[in-house]
Order: sequence, then C-alpha cells, then structure tokens
Amino acid sequence: MTSETAQPLAQDGGDADASAAEFTAHRPRMFGLAYRMLGSAEEAEDTVQDAYLRWSGADRAAIDRPAAWLATVVTRLSLNRLTSARAQREEYAGPWLPEPVLTRDGALGPLESAERRDAVSTALLVLLERLTPTERAVYVLREAFAYSHREIAGILELSEANCR
Repeated sequence: MTSETAQPLAQDGGDADASAAEFTAHRPRMFGLAYRMLGSAEEAEDTVQDAYLRWSGADRAAIDRPAAWLATVVTRLSLNRLTSARAQREEYAGPWLPEPVLTRDGALGPLESAERRDAVSTALLVLLERLTPTERAVYVLREAFAYSHREIAGILELSEANCR
C-alpha cells in the first residue's frame, strides 16, 4: 500500500480496519475466481487490487451481501480484462494456456497421478479457451464457486435461461 492509501486507514479508525478485514476474508475466493477466468496469477492479483479500490470507495451501508458484491466486481473486471487481452492472444502462434499456481502444500491438485492431473488440466484449459468471456464467467461461477444460475444471472445481468 502506498502512503496515500494508508492514510485513510489511520483517520477512519475502526471502520476502515473492519472494511479491510472483510475484504481480506474474501480475498482468496476473489483471487480464485479471477485466476480461473484469466489464467494468469499476475492478472488475477491485479484484478483483486482493482476490486479493492472499488470496495474502498463503495458505500458499504448499501451493500447487503459483500461476498456477492465482490464476486460481481471481480467477474466484471475479469471480463473487461479478457476482452482486451483476447486481441493480444490472437497474435500468439501457439495455444494459450494459463500459468500454473501452486497450492499451499506445493501440490498442483488432489488427483493421484501426474498424468491424470495434466490430462484433466489441459482438457479444462482447452474448454475455457473455446468459451467466450461471458460463457467462461458463467462456467467458472457455476462449477468452481457453486453459484446458482439465478445468482449468476444477477451478477452478469443476463437472463437465468441464458446462464443455463
């Protein structure tokens, strides 16, 4: 944090600390959402930081469900990044695959064999690459985060039938 962003924390006292603590509690979920959509840990981290800027400037009294609000913001920011990054990827000669991110224990996933893990990872990456940014957002929100089709429709401002 820069000194400019650190100053309001000292001035606001408990409200700013509670706000930052709430954001921090949702940070792993937001990073996971952004990473699954963007395929880059660096871009996912940038997206989460952009979400924090929006969170710090938002009227939190008007936010009923912070987790849903933050998921909506991260999803929309990721969609914006995907549409701008898609043109860059079209110039790349090979297939686009996201960078791997290690888990806490250093393992890449819960599957037993490295061969199965690689095959499943590659298949999922190929699927995600073939989806449009909106389709990718629907898939990630549904499969990775278990949002209902109704919640996804609200986040993406689509009809529930389109999300199915």
